[in-house]
This record gives sequence, C-alpha cells and structure tokens, in this order.
Amino acid sequence: MAHGPSKGRTASQSEAREPNLIPIMNLFIVIIPMLMTIMVSVRLAMIEITLPTANPAAEEGSAGEVVAEDDVPRMLTLALFPDRFEVRVEGVNDVTEIPQLSSGTYDYITLDKEVAKLREQNPKQFTMEILPDPTVKFDTLLRCIDICKSYQFPNIKYLTAATKYYKAK
Repeated sequence: MAHGPSKGRTASQSEAREPNLIPIMNLFIVIIPMLMTIMVSVRLAMIEITLPTANPAAEEGSAGEVVAEDDVPRMLTLALFPDRFEVRVEGVNDVTEIPQLSSGTYDYITLDKEVAKLREQNPKQFTMEILPDPTVKFDTLLRCIDICKSYQFPNIKYLTAATKYYKAK
C-alpha cells in the first residue's frame, strides 16, 4: 500500500529555502581572477601614413615638382665619448667637437648652443640619433636627451657602436 508524503517533505515545500551562495562565491573569487590572468591584452598601435596626393600638373604631362635638397631632412648624430661630445650632420664633413671642461665635467652649455644651431639649420628634422660610448654615465646620456628634447627633437634614436669579431687564422 502506498504511503502519503512525509512530514519533512511537506514542510520543506511550504517554507522558503536559503539560496546556496557557494557556487556564486566560487565564480567571483576563483574563476574570474583566473580568467583575467589568462586574458591576452591587445595593444593597438597607430601608424601615421601620409599618402601622396594626385598632382593635376603631372596628369597634364608636365614635370612634377622636384624636391629641393634643402627640403630633405638630414640625419643628425650626437656622439657621447668619455672625453668629449661630437655633433655630426649627414652630408657635412665638418664634425663639431665639444671637449670636456675638466676631467669628468662635460660642457653642456656649448652642447645646448650647438643643438640650438642644428634646430635653426634643420627645421624639418625631428629625429636626433644618439651614439653613447659604453663607458659614458647614464646621467650624461639623460642630460643630452633633455637638451635635444628641449629644442623640439622629440624622436631620439639610440645607436650602438658596431663590434667586429675576427676569426683567428
């Protein structure tokens, strides 16, 4: 013979039960931080590209504009040596040397004036190449970078001295 429902079963259906929060706590405490550490962050880089525009004069058959030699920016190089600074301009054979004032004291005032001259002579150039000697202190490098950036050379390109290895015969 079949029995009726038990007292515990009828009582549990009539009363409201407490929600089980353990799965939700596991979600927030364990799973979400784990997913965030696994997540790959994507960085977008914007490259500024200026495409050439159509020249109406070139379409008619006439010669386009010839770029003057003065319009092309020349590479500017600042070499840092243990005993001097050297400023070089691409295409110019004359190298400006700025010797130290005393042992371990560089002449930043003269370097400042030379960089100001470079800015006046090369208004379309915004990149300065810096070639530091490995023995030059980091403070000297930072001061030179600050001088270059103060004269609107925001792009600093670091060069390294080429090391050549030879085979023994």
